[in-house]
Amino acid sequence: MFNSEDDINQDLTRNRSSNNSDSNLDQIDANVSTESIALRKKQLESIFTKLIIFGLTLGTILGLTAYYLLHRFGMTKKPYQLEQERIEREQEAKPNVDKINNFSPSNSSQDRFEI
Repeated sequence: MFNSEDDINQDLTRNRSSNNSDSNLDQIDANVSTESIALRKKQLESIFTKLIIFGLTLGTILGLTAYYLLHRFGMTKKPYQLEQERIEREQEAKPNVDKINNFSPSNSSQDRFEI
């Protein structure tokens, strides 16, 4: 008779002969209950939820730390603000000559040296 190339019976016999070489396949439980599947699904969902919460918490902490450090070291200021602060520091560092010239003159040269 006519034998087709994709005969199911031949495929099964080939698979059985190849499965005999692997002893681990005999230990697999093909009859998994729906209860164990539901339990495994809940476990995976809880792990996934915990990972999301952990990632969001860690991201929040790192973001707030970066924000604090940027403000602490003045890296968030605009260039014109930095220039204005530099000018103010230079003005504070210069001695004020007007204050020295405003001293009242003493009457005699002797008074200048007395304390």
